[in-house]
Amino acid sequence: MGERLDDDGATAPGDEPLRTIAFACALLSLIILAGATLAGGLAYPGYDPLRQYISELGATGANTGPAVSLAFKVSGALLAAFWLMCAGLFPKSPPLLVGFGLSALNGLGLFFGGVFRCDFQCSLAAPSKAAVLHELLGGLGYLAGIAGVFVLGVAMRSRPAGRGLSNVALGCGVPAALAFGLLQPTFEFDGAAQRVLELALAVWTVAVALSVRRPAGGFLPTASAPPGTHAP
Repeated sequence: MGERLDDDGATAPGDEPLRTIAFACALLSLIILAGATLAGGLAYPGYDPLRQYISELGATGANTGPAVSLAFKVSGALLAAFWLMCAGLFPKSPPLLVGFGLSALNGLGLFFGGVFRCDFQCSLAAPSKAAVLHELLGGLGYLAGIAGVFVLGVAMRSRPAGRGLSNVALGCGVPAALAFGLLQPTFEFDGAAQRVLELALAVWTVAVALSVRRPAGGFLPTASAPPGTHAP
């Protein structure tokens, strides 16, 4: 049996290299961010991952600041590139394009979080301009990323082949949104909340990356054939 094409009859036999590059971008982005978070936390004296933000590892004045902020920039750029490539690989529809665009903004939020570093310990007592931009762009990036999960989940549910990913979107989007609501100074374990948010978005990214790398069920174009037919 051949692989079924997407409902639009789109064909892209030359997309295999792009799928591989997109998958690599997603994987490298997550590995770099996770590695920087783990290594930075170990190298930062007295760091408590349950009560301190990841951004504190890249803050101005932190011993881990230069290396972790560089990791933020590289990871964010790779993540944004992945989601933009997804926009070219998945069937062209306005909801999907919007969802991928919002997801790319999350990557850009991480990138600019490395460009504009927060002040030492991410203090907002008398924030510098860079710290204000760090908070603003990072926060907007998170909001865009969470919104992107839900938009993509709804868009994918409209196609039978996308319902599996849609269920993953719901399973990741809800905890991500709840965790984002806890990112405030009054919540003692704000560091833990951020990690739940990051983990939820990472799981979603992996799910989409795997569907890009090994398209199945007809949601992504897989071979050349006339519209509405099956590849031989």
